[in-house]
Parts: sequence; C-alpha cells; structure tokens
Amino acid sequence: MMRIFDLINNLDQNIIQYTYNHLRTPLLDDIMSFITHLGDAGIIWGVICILLIINKKYRKVGIIALIVLLTNIILGELILKNAIGRVRPYDALNLDIIINKLNSFSMPSGHALTSFSVAFVILFLVDDWKIYVPILLLATGILLSRVYLTVHYPSDVLMSVVIAFIVSWIVIKIAYHRGFLHKRKYE
Repeated sequence: MMRIFDLINNLDQNIIQYTYNHLRTPLLDDIMSFITHLGDAGIIWGVICILLIINKKYRKVGIIALIVLLTNIILGELILKNAIGRVRPYDALNLDIIINKLNSFSMPSGHALTSFSVAFVILFLVDDWKIYVPILLLATGILLSRVYLTVHYPSDVLMSVVIAFIVSWIVIKIAYHRGFLHKRKYE
C-alpha cells in the first residue's frame, strides 16, 4: 500500500516540477491568479447558489447545491485537511509562489471541492447546457489554476472532485428519497 502512495506522490511532484519549470509564463501567471481568486472562500459558488434559490424555477437546485457546498466545506476544510495534513507543494518542493502563501494543508483542495460541489449538482439536476457548461468550465479552470500555482498537487484536486461527486450524489439521492425533488432534470 505504501508503494501506491509513493508512486502517487512521485507522480504529483513530477507534474508540479514540470508545470513550474516549463509551463509558467507571466501571462499565464496573471490569468491563473485571476481564475484562482474567483474561487477564494467559495464566495462565487455561494453567490451562484443564492442566484439559483432566488429563481423560482431553480430554487430546489440552489438549496441542494448550498447543502452540498456547506457539507463539503465542513468535510474538507475542517475535517479532512487536518486529518490528512499534507504539506503544500510549494513548501514541500521549496518553490517560489506568486500568490499569498496559505496556512492550511493541501489535501483536499477547498477551491476544487467547493467548485465541483456546485458544478456537479447543476450538472446532475439542470438540463440546460447554457447553464451547466459555463459552470463546469469555471470549476475546471479553478481546479487547474490550483495546480498551476503550486498550491495543490494533482491528486489533491482529483480527490476533491471525487469527494464533491460522492457528496453531491448522496445529497441528491436523499432529496429524491425524502420527496424534496420530484423531477429528474430541471429545464
């Protein structure tokens, strides 16, 4: 089992080193810094949940998204980050960083977790590509920015996507089981 974790850790470090040494440019630094700050504190995702709740057509979607978002903030930021205690890539690999250093651990990525918490709920429940495609693109951009900026390893953000998927799926199943949701998709 330790060999698997060593393999993942080596792969993570190689991807971070390659990104840092070969993909960084001043223009991409600016773009990725902007994108990553869109996800700060999950505020944009909270605003999206509120906008959905205000819209009568998507109110239940917004409530579900807010429940998933808050559940994952508690699970990720308060429980898993501290339980796992993974050091951030820029500290572990002694890399310069272009955004402010963070005082928390690396896994899971709060930005990726909050982004995909809302994105998955919208993807699962809203049947309008003009709504879910931009949301998925924004969530993916935020996820990629975290690796590009060396604040998270690839496995941190991938684990966050898995957690967001599982929690979204469970909350939606409970909502159907309890009769809160009736429609399969909202159009």
